[in-house]
Formats: sequence, C-alpha cells, structure tokens
Amino acid sequence: MILNSSGQNIYPEELEAVLSGCPYVSEALVVERKGRLVALVYPEIPEDLDMNKRSEIPELIRTTANKSLPVYSKINEVVFVDEPFEKTPKMSIKRYLYW
Repeated sequence: MILNSSGQNIYPEELEAVLSGCPYVSEALVVERKGRLVALVYPEIPEDLDMNKRSEIPELIRTTANKSLPVYSKINEVVFVDEPFEKTPKMSIKRYLYW
C-alpha cells in the first residue's frame, strides 16, 4: 500500500490491473518515487512499429490508464524496463527488487 500526500491509500495492484489492460503493456509494476506514482512497464511493442510512434507509447499508456483512475491515484510517469520482472515460484513479481 502507498500512502499519498493527501492521506489516501493507494493499492498498487489495482493500478497495475488497469495498466495491464492498456495497449503495449506486457507486465506492469507501480512504485512511489519522490512522492510520485511511477509505472514500471515491460512493453510488448511490435517490431515493425515506426520509431516516432515508439517514443509516444509511454505517454499513451499513462493517459489511457489515467482515464479510469481516481484523481488521487493518477500515474505521473511511465518507465520502460528492458527485461521481464523477476518473479517468485508462484509467479508474483518480486516487488522489493524495484523500489
């Protein structure tokens, strides 16, 4: 659970579920960095996609997710990771590795 500056409880799993429904998202993990909500995303981008379009994808993911999130839990930034997230034997993401 993340507690934001206004005292709202934010559950990263709920935000990650919304992000998982966004285009180009294979896996997502939400963390707090410097008081901001940052989505770490392992993307699923087609190889034939134009380079100009690729640079627009993080903002597309952020705006798409934020349309269905409450004001207090909007994503501030989307950061792509190069490799899939490390997982436990139960296939849960090892969150502590990404804080």
